[in-house]
Amino acid sequence: MSTLQPIPETASQLDALRIVAAEYDAAVVDLVDKCQWNSNDDIQEYLRPAQKRVELAQKVWRTSFDLAKNGASAREITQTAEHINTVATMAYSNFSLSDIETGFGISLKDAEIFSVLPPLEPSPKLLSALNLAQELGGQSEKFRSEAIVFPLMIELWERNDKFFTLYSGETLNADAEQGLKGECDFFFAKSTSKRIIGKPVMQLVEVKRDDIDAWLGQCAAQMLGAKIYNEKKGTPLETIYGCVTTGDDWLFLRLTGKEIFVDTRKYYLGQIGELLAAFQHILDYYKAILK
Repeated sequence: MSTLQPIPETASQLDALRIVAAEYDAAVVDLVDKCQWNSNDDIQEYLRPAQKRVELAQKVWRTSFDLAKNGASAREITQTAEHINTVATMAYSNFSLSDIETGFGISLKDAEIFSVLPPLEPSPKLLSALNLAQELGGQSEKFRSEAIVFPLMIELWERNDKFFTLYSGETLNADAEQGLKGECDFFFAKSTSKRIIGKPVMQLVEVKRDDIDAWLGQCAAQMLGAKIYNEKKGTPLETIYGCVTTGDDWLFLRLTGKEIFVDTRKYYLGQIGELLAAFQHILDYYKAILK
C-alpha cells in the first residue's frame, strides 16, 4: 500500500504538498518498473498492489491539493493524508470502539439489552455436540469455532425453519473507503440466495483470546458495515445486533440509529437455555419485520 513519508510538524503547506506529490511520483515509477520487467504470466495479479498504491497516492494528492486551494494548513493536510492512508489499510478487525465513536459519530452506551427471558430447552443434538466438545477439551480458536459456536448457530438456524441464511467466513464489503470491509466469522442474513448476501441482521465475532472487550470494536464495525450494506442495497434496517464470544462467555451488542449499546450482562455456555433465549429474541424481532 502507500509508503507516504512522514510529514514533519514544522512543514509548510508547500512542503506537505511536495511530500504527497513525491509519493505519487514514486508509486507511478514503481508501477512502470513492474510493467517493464515483469515476465510473470499472471501479470495482473502481480501488478495489483502497485496499482492500488498509485490509486491511493492519487487520492491523497487530489484531496491534499483541494484542501490547499481552500486555504488548509499543513497540519490539516497532514492529518487528512494520514487518515486516508490509515483507512485504506483497515478492515473490521482493525477497529476499536473509539474508532467507531470518533470516525462515524456513533454514541456508545452500556445498557441491559434484554429483559428477563424464559430459557429455551436445547435440542439433544446440540447438547450432545457441546458435551463432546467438553470431553475433547480443545482450546484453540478453530476448535471453539467448529465444536461450540457452529453447532449453536446450526441449532438456531434449524429452530427458525431456515428462515435465515447462516454465513461463516464470508466477506462483507460495505464501504471499503471507510475500512468497513473484510471477513466475518458468522452472521445471519435474510437472503434469497446463498451466493448473494441479502439483509445481514446479526454479526458474531469469535475472540482470538479470552478478552471479550478487546474485540468489541471489530463487532461494532461489522454491525455498522451490515447497516451500511443494507442501506446501499435499498433494504435499510434500523437495528443490527452483534455478539462477541470466547465460546464460554457471550456478550451482545445492539446498533440502533447512531447508538451502540453494549449489554451489561454476559451470557454463559453453561447456561445454554438463557443464551438460546437471547439469540431467539433477536431472531424473533427480525422475523416480525422481514417477509
